[in-house]
Amino acid sequence: MLGIRTESDGYEEEELEDAEVSEIFKQMTADERNLLSRFVNLLKDHEEDDPKFERVREILEEQGWIDRGCIIFSQYYDSISWLAEKLKDIYPNEMIGIYAGGPRSGVFQNGIYRRIPREDLKARVRKGEVRLLLGTDAASEGLNLQALGSLINLDLPWNPTRLEQRKGRIQRIGQIYDDVWIYNMRYGGSVEDRVHDLLSQRFSSIYKMFGQIPDTLEDVWVKVAMNKIDDAKRTIEAVPPQNPFEIRYNMIKPINWESRAVVLDDVERRRYLLKGW
Repeated sequence: MLGIRTESDGYEEEELEDAEVSEIFKQMTADERNLLSRFVNLLKDHEEDDPKFERVREILEEQGWIDRGCIIFSQYYDSISWLAEKLKDIYPNEMIGIYAGGPRSGVFQNGIYRRIPREDLKARVRKGEVRLLLGTDAASEGLNLQALGSLINLDLPWNPTRLEQRKGRIQRIGQIYDDVWIYNMRYGGSVEDRVHDLLSQRFSSIYKMFGQIPDTLEDVWVKVAMNKIDDAKRTIEAVPPQNPFEIRYNMIKPINWESRAVVLDDVERRRYLLKGW
């Protein structure tokens, strides 16, 4: 927002919005820029004691997630790059991979980072050489990581489908473990924390109904961010209590076909079958 980073070389489409967001804020007033600068300084002052980092370390070390193999997702390249820098000091002998858009994928080995092609990185994961992988949402589609048995979401994307895409990287045919472990992180009192509280009671039933979280629930994040809690609740409650397909096709009614006055010929039958729902 302050224009500290303006280059977008090497970013893939899903990362461009983050990289180019500074263009929107070129007309900020001096007071607005000063306030943002204060925020940046506050973040830098607390960078070393970030609670999410401490929790990641605890999960990996004390709960043994690194032994199962773990991928850590964030929406932002800066976040995973920063986290990788911290983790390489804790695990100097561990090969730590970064999977991101453009030419920025690579590995930390013996504390030294070097870029490698994404295909090479995927091959290292399959062989078990990389047990700890950090990725942006560039890694959330078209990537098979059955060798990893756990996933940490460093942040929760506003589009709920992204969460399903992330989980789908390790929950695949051929996965090594019978179950996968997933940990969703959020800061207490934040917008994502309030959204999670609102949705927590409905997530299970909605997922069973649709097989994933509907994209329409992205509206909930926006409404909670604007403190329109009642509107957010109405959006959640608007999701039908039963799968729409089941509501319409939950029973087969007996029909006496011999009494039907109209019989479709082959051409008509094909035409009707080709129609959409």
